[in-house]
Amino acid sequence: MNSAQRLSRRTFVFHGLAATAGMTLLAACGQPAPSAPAAQPTSGAAAANAPTQPAAAAANAPGAAPKPTTPPTPGPQQLAPAQAGGVSLVVWKFGGSNEELSYFPKWNAEFTKRTGIGLDYSNNDWSTKREKILAAFQAKSLPDVLLMDGQSIPDLAKLGVIQAYEDLDKSLMAKWQPSFIPEIWNSTVNDGKFYGPSPYVDMGTFLAYNKQMFQDAGISRAPETWDDVRDAAKKLTTSDRAGIALGWTTQTNDANTVEGIAYANGGRWLDDTGKKVMINDAGFVDTLQMFVDIVKDGSVPQGITETNFGDAGTLFFQGKAAMWPSLSYVKAIQVGRAPDDFPVGMTVFPHRASGPSGFAKPAATIITPTAAVLITTQSQQKQAALQYADFWSQPEVQAGWDGTEIHGRVPALKANWETETFKKLNPDWYQLYKSGKMFDGSVPMPSFAGLSEAEKALSTAMQQAVLGQASSQDALTAGAKKAQAVIDDLSG
Repeated sequence: MNSAQRLSRRTFVFHGLAATAGMTLLAACGQPAPSAPAAQPTSGAAAANAPTQPAAAAANAPGAAPKPTTPPTPGPQQLAPAQAGGVSLVVWKFGGSNEELSYFPKWNAEFTKRTGIGLDYSNNDWSTKREKILAAFQAKSLPDVLLMDGQSIPDLAKLGVIQAYEDLDKSLMAKWQPSFIPEIWNSTVNDGKFYGPSPYVDMGTFLAYNKQMFQDAGISRAPETWDDVRDAAKKLTTSDRAGIALGWTTQTNDANTVEGIAYANGGRWLDDTGKKVMINDAGFVDTLQMFVDIVKDGSVPQGITETNFGDAGTLFFQGKAAMWPSLSYVKAIQVGRAPDDFPVGMTVFPHRASGPSGFAKPAATIITPTAAVLITTQSQQKQAALQYADFWSQPEVQAGWDGTEIHGRVPALKANWETETFKKLNPDWYQLYKSGKMFDGSVPMPSFAGLSEAEKALSTAMQQAVLGQASSQDALTAGAKKAQAVIDDLSG
């Protein structure tokens, strides 16, 4: 395979396009990078990892928005404002909750006010982010900055789309790192290099449960094992309520939910060499079988393979399901769907009673950012881009993620975990954090070149198993074979 063929194959795997999407890609290559005024996000922006909410952010904020302070005097470890002279950055963000869709433009305006650097900022469709970036890369029209997810970093780095911060300014990394939760900092490290700070991560997997329904059913504590989850689901199922709501489509978030539980059971996508696909190992197989058993019990709503993570969350907050396995954005989905005093409890998803069955060390949780500040290789304004990254790494700017303005995200900065607002809104998380259990053993979400294409094989296997089309073992063995072909093509 020559280099041109290899690049073609890698770019295909990178964005997971079907062959029929080729003409769309070619058309996009001829378009300039889209832009939007910094103060106004695109009105039709699609949901990010957590779906957008119908309620306005200000209506749900339990506290006042942080007030901009007087710009501090630049010191040795602080980037000085750029001189006036027409410097401008193009920034693409993808998705986000409604609260974030207003938060980013507000602070972007403050960045321009303080530095004199203009921003050509737009919020873009989460579901087409890879296609859009690839088209821009091929057309040499990438923006200066991408606000992106950690799982995309290996593909972006392999293709030469983004640049490691070690190659830009190591002193900034030394400045920022002490303020960050270590595991969150590491969520944007790939092949030993750091690719950008993030104000928050999503992590999982958690089990959301209705405390009032548990109490009414005589269940005195949150489930602690898989057997507890299954028993509670059966007990809580009624004629008008499912015991547990599942998102089981082929969307990435639904796969991530299962991946988090499988990783806690000792499963991994790849072996220690990073070359062999392992989703047909017991760590994944037993996890999938647990859900197959729950489905066979009749404890789930109808049509789970057409119900995504957001739809499952809606059922939970409508009182139509008593439990819901989810990533950490539970309270982001609550906004606009249920009142603040909805009796939701959250715990890390329970473990297998007899211990983990996978080949690897169990991971407490898996974590990924969805708005990491990634600087592209095509940027001609890298110093200004570094100033933008520095701005978004400041405690003042990230303050809203403690829950005063943005709900349901896991804050990256240690300081946000100690605010009174955060403690009040997230008592379960704070207790886990103070006991050393929130991040102990956490690892980045699966991220390797070809993930988006390989993950489709996992999603297909998940659906085949719950629909009774194949056993959990057979479905995942077939899925592993398909995913292995992707890995082999990329390494060939």
